[in-house]
Amino acid sequence: MRKGKTAKVFVGADRIPLNGDFANKIGTYSVAIATQLHNVSMYSVAPVSTIDFECDQSGEQIEIEQ
Repeated sequence: MRKGKTAKVFVGADRIPLNGDFANKIGTYSVAIATQLHNVSMYSVAPVSTIDFECDQSGEQIEIEQ
């Protein structure tokens, strides 16, 4: 990314509420920070089964495992 050779970044998702926020395992946050710093687009890819149709608000409602 630093050299400008990365056009897009794709990460997985463990859970997606209906507003499009997503939660993933350890490591994704640092990738998100790096993409923002280097102005690189980041996308989440996941199967439809990852969408939480019960969580109709935001990612703030996603319970994070400790």
